[in-house]
Amino acid sequence: MEMKHNQKKTAFLVLWLFICMLVCLVTGLLAVSRSEASFYKRAAVMAACAPEKAGEMMRSLKQEQPEKVEKGEALLKQYGYEAGLFTRADFAGLLGILLLFFLLLAGGGALWYAMENGRHRRRIQELADYMIRINNGVYDTGIGNREDEYSRLQDEIYKTMIAMRESREEAKKGRENLAESLTDISHQLKTPLTSVSLLQELLEEQVKGEEGRQLLVRMEQQTDHIRILTSALLTLSRLDAGVLPLEKKEEDLQEVLSAAVESVRSFTEYKRQAVRIQGEEGKRLCCDLGWTGEAIGNILKNCSEHTPEGGCIRIRAEQNAIYTRILIEDEGPGLDPEECRHIFDRFYKGKSQDRHSAGVGLALAKSLTENQNGELRAENRKEGGARFVMTFYAKGN
Repeated sequence: MEMKHNQKKTAFLVLWLFICMLVCLVTGLLAVSRSEASFYKRAAVMAACAPEKAGEMMRSLKQEQPEKVEKGEALLKQYGYEAGLFTRADFAGLLGILLLFFLLLAGGGALWYAMENGRHRRRIQELADYMIRINNGVYDTGIGNREDEYSRLQDEIYKTMIAMRESREEAKKGRENLAESLTDISHQLKTPLTSVSLLQELLEEQVKGEEGRQLLVRMEQQTDHIRILTSALLTLSRLDAGVLPLEKKEEDLQEVLSAAVESVRSFTEYKRQAVRIQGEEGKRLCCDLGWTGEAIGNILKNCSEHTPEGGCIRIRAEQNAIYTRILIEDEGPGLDPEECRHIFDRFYKGKSQDRHSAGVGLALAKSLTENQNGELRAENRKEGGARFVMTFYAKGN
């Protein structure tokens, strides 16, 4: 296909050059013929004006005589005849026709070039739009089949599109199967966990010694730990599979932050930590109230773990036409470079992480944020401590 199109272009260029050469050849022959005719007419007029010297004039025209040429030029100048006067008069029409023809040829060539260039741009834009649709998950074949130099590229794009669609469908099915499996596991774990909780309540009534009570407390803590971990893993798997329903609507930012702070109040009160919020008044955020509160709560819990007793956790809100930003700062030791790179990885535990932590809270916070057109990153404060920057972008950004 591509070779056939190139052959057409080559044939057009060869034809165009051939026409130009033919025009030049015909124009030269016409110019020679017209020049001879003009010379013959003027020689005849001169002979008629001076018949007694006609023979001498004819001999002078046939033979080159430089001394007479100079005298003749001087006489012609006396009567206002300059070199090229007869040429302009005799060939003006021919030159005009030749110029017009070349203008037509140049115009045709320019028109062909413009049409080809426009065709190339349209074809490239068509293929680019096709790739954009594929990247957006729209697998169609709406670009048609045509024979040109882009046909092979179009075929390769189509093959790639088929392969991508199949791989995406397989990956989606795999995520859905994983989510279903984790859901089943979660439900299967809830039953024995509920039984363990009931047994703990029964044991509390029977155990009387201090040592036994401490063991029951530790058992309850471990049970809660398993329950929280199971819930977090289930939520992450549903996020990965794209089956977690997020009901986004306009919410009062103050209400969102207050709900998050309330969810970790037991942790902050236990360590006598203050949580201060500023900049949230009058601002609204398009989000899922419950899951956004869960994400912020996980970050606050992490900050509480690293902030010393009696310390302070600060929450600051910023908003403009492009995004709403929530900054959460603690007074802990900060993050080392390794933690900054991996802190949002699943099951990652930093050097100063609580040994009871499962390492999924921040990963869950990041996934929940990104699924609401946002981003989450961590950095160190100049004053010391860590800062978590949560940014939610407005619609269309």
